[in-house]
Order: sequence, then structure tokens, then C-alpha cells
Amino acid sequence: MKTLIIMLVAGLVLSQPCISAATSSDNSAARDLAAAKSLAFGGVGVAGMMSEGERNLRAILERPDASQQLQAALAHATPAGTLYILVGLRRCDRAAYQKVFDSLSRPNDDVEVVRGCMISKESFRQLLSQIQDGRFDDYLSRPPR
Repeated sequence: MKTLIIMLVAGLVLSQPCISAATSSDNSAARDLAAAKSLAFGGVGVAGMMSEGERNLRAILERPDASQQLQAALAHATPAGTLYILVGLRRCDRAAYQKVFDSLSRPNDDVEVVRGCMISKESFRQLLSQIQDGRFDDYLSRPPR
């Protein structure tokens, strides 16, 4: 009996870091998404691999609290991070998306965009318009590569 209790306690103690690590990993995806330096969907680069930003957004969208995570990350997001967050909110919570979209300031800044092997700068406002038109919606419907 004593051995059983010790094993149960040891199991509980050992399982705690896993819970902590999972929570940290979830927060990490939102934090990394908010810090994105460029916007990239679909295959990018010579190998056509998924961008880190898209990977982080997909990870967040798999969570039941995706909308809350995205909205919380918005407060400290870069322009590229803001655009990723808007694409995610449009996907998972259209009402929250519209509220954020309507209240968002629209700077004249350019944002680095990666499309395939091409890297360019595009206007933040122009990218907002593309998001509003649903031009990024399809990317998240495709299976990850």
C-alpha cells in the first residue's frame, strides 16, 4: 500500500512539468505570432515549406480558446503579427474579427510579405483589404505541409 501511494505521488509530481510545458508552449505560439516580422501563407522558399507564422497560427486555431489567445496577443503585435491575428480571428470568431477590424488603426506602414520565393513590401492597409475580402481564408483550409 505504501509503495502504491509513493508511486501515485511520484506520478503527480512528474506530470506537473508536462502541464506547465504545454501551457508555456501554447503561450509561446501566440507570443511568437504576435512578434512576426513578415506575413507568409502557403509554401514559401525554394522547398515550399510552411512559414513559422502560419504554423503558429494553426497551432493557436486548434485550441478551444483560440479567439481569446489571438485577441490577447493583439495588444503587443507587430504589423505582420496583427495581420496574422486578423486572419485567425476571421477564421474562428467572425464577430471578434469584425470588432477588431473596425477599431483597428490603419498605419501607412509597409509589411514584409513572402509569397512563394518572392519577398516584397506591401501596404498594411492593402493587406487589411485583402484580409477583409477573404483572400487568405483558403490557406488555412488546406492541409499543412
